[in-house]
Amino acid sequence: MPDELTLSKENKPSKKEKDYDIGCEPSNWYYHWVGENLIVKLIAAVTNIKVKPDPDYLKEEGPIIVISNHESYLDPVVTSMLTRGRPGNFVTGEFVFRKEPWAHWFKLGGAIPKKQFVVDTVSVKAMMKVMKRKGVLFIYPEATRCVDGSTITFDDGVAKMAKKAGAAIYIAHIHGAYLTMPRWSHGSIRRGKITAEFVRKLKGEDVKNMSAEEIHQYILDGIRYDENDYAREHKIPYKGSNIAKGLQNVAYICPKCSIEFSMKWVKGEGGDKLRCDKCGNTVRYLPTGLLEGATENDISFEDLKKWTDRERELVAEEIAQGDFHMELDADLFKVFDPLTFAKTGSGKVTITSKEVIYEGTDCDSQLGIPYKKDKPLPKYKNRTLEGVAKPTRQVFEISSMKGLFSRYGKYFEIYSKDGELFRFHVDGQKVYKVQLVVKLLGRN
Repeated sequence: MPDELTLSKENKPSKKEKDYDIGCEPSNWYYHWVGENLIVKLIAAVTNIKVKPDPDYLKEEGPIIVISNHESYLDPVVTSMLTRGRPGNFVTGEFVFRKEPWAHWFKLGGAIPKKQFVVDTVSVKAMMKVMKRKGVLFIYPEATRCVDGSTITFDDGVAKMAKKAGAAIYIAHIHGAYLTMPRWSHGSIRRGKITAEFVRKLKGEDVKNMSAEEIHQYILDGIRYDENDYAREHKIPYKGSNIAKGLQNVAYICPKCSIEFSMKWVKGEGGDKLRCDKCGNTVRYLPTGLLEGATENDISFEDLKKWTDRERELVAEEIAQGDFHMELDADLFKVFDPLTFAKTGSGKVTITSKEVIYEGTDCDSQLGIPYKKDKPLPKYKNRTLEGVAKPTRQVFEISSMKGLFSRYGKYFEIYSKDGELFRFHVDGQKVYKVQLVVKLLGRN
């Protein structure tokens, strides 16, 4: 067991924390020169983004809230191209700011970090600061990238803010970003085509004359979108290698035998197939993003939206039967410094119809084992949790949750009532089902 002097030296933060003016006017250097002129143009060239600035937006009187469907990590690049010539503040998931150098650049570029699925007063104050100076906010109100290409519903927070600020509302549809970089693919990029345009524009004067409920419905109707319909209509191929890898972490139930967690990615055979390890049913993921049976004897859903809809139905039926119970082995990780998580314990996570319960061991994150890229940092490779991690029981009420931040195939995260972040690494193929349970039973 390490002595106090050793711990003092080891626990010195490896990254220097900086103070930022969250919600500040974007730095011209980082937003325009580094962002728009360098990073955006480079990514647009690699991923074939074809978007031109909207002239009406450039003339609109502030404040403005720009809203879009949230397809992939490429969305801010697409939005930046659509609004080029008039900078704004991007509202971005807090997890994006856990990686350097992006965290530093994004904040200097005016980005506002927001905790997902919890009330974040710091981000709300920063957003109102932007509105008061008649600035522009770029918001993806779904608060999470789409899983299957379709938009999801969200609360009326943006509508209330627009009403309070008298802000103009511009709603965009992004096409092809999901097919280029699906959330379930863990960063794998396919080259096709990405476009975007504003589909609705509401002036500030009109917003002032509407109720928050009317504004919210206007936003919900305007943002509604399904990339699978776009794929059927345009039939654009999105080419890459191993294009079905990771799909099994969302499409986990076999379309033929209905057994859970039986679909596995087939390494080789083109990298575009999932196969059931129980009945052998094989599904091919097409370059258009649609699905088909690999042979005439195989059964598939037409697209991933239909697949996840069926999984959601089955989970809802399982919950309705009563006494829902799901148990997972878990490794617990907590925040070590702004850019690093440390393993602090291990145990079991149990999900019922009311609670997510962790029973196992835990310790202070500074006594844990910091990890990067699924490996302990070299400096801490000999550190052990033996004698440090103590028995604990943590209970999280599902009724208080709006959702879970998840990385399919890896982990999910939950904030405690005290605001502490718990990251649970579990059987990766079961993460999406946990998310479905919380979405169905949580605070919507």
